[in-house]
Amino acid sequence: MQYKRMYLNNHSYFLTLVTHRRKPILIDNIESLRCAFKLSKTKYDYKIEAIVILPDHFHMIITPKHSKEYSKIISYIKRTFIYGLEPLLKEESKLEISNTKHRRRHAGIWQERFYEHTIRDEKDLLKTLEYIQFNPIKHGLVDDINDWKYSSFYKKP
Repeated sequence: MQYKRMYLNNHSYFLTLVTHRRKPILIDNIESLRCAFKLSKTKYDYKIEAIVILPDHFHMIITPKHSKEYSKIISYIKRTFIYGLEPLLKEESKLEISNTKHRRRHAGIWQERFYEHTIRDEKDLLKTLEYIQFNPIKHGLVDDINDWKYSSFYKKP
């Protein structure tokens, strides 16, 4: 059965992207990921409401101007991030990239699909914001949410 995504005007979306085989490469390559986000915002009109980046995945809530663009935004971020990883891509054993995946757009860096949830109302938004905020604690990366600097909730001391 083919999965169909829901696209609704004037809605925000909770999205989760995970690296292939959960390789912990995002924090080590944070500047490439930040660059991918910046470039995507020049191509697509959307707002990042909240985000947290962990070593092998990230969660974010976005509000695109045009509802059908969130899949395109994600695809663009994935591709653009890969461009900054050329040296890493050459170390195939490090990322366990298959030849088949290397020829495809996401080059074995990302899982092919991503999780999407349409934010239904204010209660749903608050619950999702809390989930994003506390995700680094859930994964044992920090004891205090204020210590995780790869989050839109982080405040510099």
